[in-house]
Parts: sequence; structure tokens; C-alpha cells
Amino acid sequence: MLGRPLGALCCGAFGLWLTDTARGDEQSTAPTPARCISMGSVQTTTIVDDDRILFYQRGGRIYLNALDRTCVGLTRSGKFSYKVQSGARYVRMCDTDRINVLERTGNGFNCGLGMFVPVSAEAAAELLATGATEERAIETQPVDLTKREPVAEPKDE
Repeated sequence: MLGRPLGALCCGAFGLWLTDTARGDEQSTAPTPARCISMGSVQTTTIVDDDRILFYQRGGRIYLNALDRTCVGLTRSGKFSYKVQSGARYVRMCDTDRINVLERTGNGFNCGLGMFVPVSAEAAAELLATGATEERAIETQPVDLTKREPVAEPKDE
């Protein structure tokens, strides 16, 4: 008599384990952000907009970095500089590092990096195709400027 409840308990626990394992597999397919990337393997960078930069590494890895704030002038200038901490065994760029926008007149805004999120080549291409227009679109409505509202005269009291 004791065998049936114990068997049901074991089957139920096994079912929960399978559910948790499946749930874990779904979560593990999501890209894991990295705090740092090796600058020795970065081949090129592409500025998406004033908020995001793509880092292309050897081996086809691509990382999207969302800056800690809007870096005004980054898209316009198309250039930035960075300073890597000296004395490090490996040259890395981390989410604690900063970039400087390079303006024609000198250094522009100084902006902090965020986490490095792996993206596919397709996702990177889509980001560059849509750029900031999709996320930053401003909707406007026409206004009829020919109508003039009468201005109310101030009342003397």
C-alpha cells in the first residue's frame, strides 16, 4: 500500500524536474551578456546610433553595447576613442570603461559602456537597417496655422 503513494511522489518529482530542465533550456538559449570583451580580437566597430555600438570580433562573434546614456554626437561624428587600463594582462574593454566622442574640434561627450550582449549577424544587420528610426520615431500631426484664435483682452479690475 505504501508503494503507490511513493511511486506517485517519485513520478511527480520527476515531472517537476523535467519541467524545470525544459524551462532552464529555454532560458539558456538567451544570450548571456558579458562584462568585458577582449580588444585583441575586435576587428571593427559600428555605431548604430547615439546609444548603441556593435563590436565585431574574429570568429564571427558580434556584441551589442548599449551605452549608459545617450552619447550626443556619436552618430554624427562616427568616431570614438577609448582608453584601456594599463597593466592588465589582457587588453579588455569592460562595462566600467568609458568612450569619448571624437568631434572635429576635439573631444566630445564622455560616455560609459554597458554590458556586451552577443547578437547574431542577422540581428546586427537588422539593427543597422532600422537604426534609431524604429525606436525613436516621433509622431507628428499637422496643425492648421490659418485659424487664429481671438486673443482675450485683459480685464481691468
